[in-house]
Amino acid sequence: MSASPETVPAVVLSVEDRPVVEPPAPPSRITGVVRIARVAWGLTRIARRPLAAPLALAAGPLARIVAHDGGPVAVLRAGGRDVGVEEVASAALGDRLLVLVPPPGSDERVWEEGSETTGATYADRLAALLGWEAVHVRVAAGAGEVESAVALSALLQRVVDAWPVPPVRLTLLAYGAGGLLARHALGITTTGPLVWQSLATELVALGTPSYAVTSGPVSGGLGRRIDEQLAGIAVVDEALVALPPRDDVDYVLVSDSSLQRPNRVGRVIGDLLWWRHKGWGRARKVRDLFPTGERLTVSTGTAPLANHPEIHSALLRWLA
Repeated sequence: MSASPETVPAVVLSVEDRPVVEPPAPPSRITGVVRIARVAWGLTRIARRPLAAPLALAAGPLARIVAHDGGPVAVLRAGGRDVGVEEVASAALGDRLLVLVPPPGSDERVWEEGSETTGATYADRLAALLGWEAVHVRVAAGAGEVESAVALSALLQRVVDAWPVPPVRLTLLAYGAGGLLARHALGITTTGPLVWQSLATELVALGTPSYAVTSGPVSGGLGRRIDEQLAGIAVVDEALVALPPRDDVDYVLVSDSSLQRPNRVGRVIGDLLWWRHKGWGRARKVRDLFPTGERLTVSTGTAPLANHPEIHSALLRWLA
């Protein structure tokens, strides 16, 4: 697939950039204390990025380039390669779409982990037994959160527009940070004869952080992974946190039961890093991204969330 950017119609969140005021340059003979302060200021740079403020989602359609330096932000996958919408739609037979969203930077190979035990991936089994058409997507790792959500939403609208038979139902199955991406895409309205969000009935998110803060003293690296894996907290753009869940979509969060039990290691680490939940002397507001969601926990001792027998059975019940 060509790496050239493609123009897609989408209603997007307006981003208002406010200039970041850098600290004044210290005098030439700075003290050790000032040196430390400058280092600390640099570490919090990401927490001081310009805030994105959403405008009305019902605004008129905008034409924008949804691309970054490495090419399109969101693409379809089939046969181990990037493909166009027309190629995916030409092979379609059914009217129910299963959209599989891996974490940004990953592809459909995420869903193959553990398939040697189950004998099939989720997409394979749902296609064979219930006739769901699998639509694999890949989202670039280097794009921003808002840009990625807009790109995914626009891509799915193009899929629905090109589908040979009018789709009647669409389910999102997402893994890890892909669950956040799918959640955000549901809140970004697109245009078309049949808007894809109106077809969505479920978002099943596997191992996805369910809580969010909009900024923090450290929002990357080890600290971020500790928050996401042990506390289920992710740093999410303010504009995306503000998107409410859809009333017509069922949200299901599936997680590892071992992370839901009291975890001594996590508690100790959390106590040591208490300052991660403080913002300039006050507690950060933690928000529930899935306030209407149902919770399901499974043990991953013998099978991963990407291919788990209990999740196979649950999907067959939910999507029958």
